[in-house]
Amino acid sequence: MTTRRRLAVDERIRMRSENWPEAVTPISQLMVRIYRVAGLIHAQSMALAATRGLSLAEFEVLVTLRSVPPPYELAPTDLYGAVLMSSGGLTKVLHGLEKSGLIARIEGKSDRRSKPVRLTAKGRALAERAMADVLQSARKSIMRGLSETDIERLTQLLRKLLAVLEGGEP
Repeated sequence: MTTRRRLAVDERIRMRSENWPEAVTPISQLMVRIYRVAGLIHAQSMALAATRGLSLAEFEVLVTLRSVPPPYELAPTDLYGAVLMSSGGLTKVLHGLEKSGLIARIEGKSDRRSKPVRLTAKGRALAERAMADVLQSARKSIMRGLSETDIERLTQLLRKLLAVLEGGEP
């Protein structure tokens, strides 16, 4: 059985340039590289979350809850607004995390129908360990190609671009 290797970005751009030159612009080259970096980081994060027994969606929920002030709790609608998944997907993830004892659904104070999602001590510990894994791995990978100064500059440029794309001001 032959394994197909993924074409490197520069090779893909070269092929496109030869066969569809009008599609090779500075913007298209930037977009392809952003997509590839995002894909590689996403795959690396998924693999690291899996070593801790988490899907990337579960990791995202735990990290989101860990990112708010104690008691690390959000209303389901606020949590949905903070993570990148459908409401049905979020509900499924929450059920699994609750079953594993990583979150608790508590009765709402003002609205008994709303059950805020709270990170448990077990969930907090797992979120912190998994995040440390992801950050250590990302730092190691990124530092192989960029200096601290490069990282600061790239971060500034992406912040500026995202401010415009997300509807804010740079």
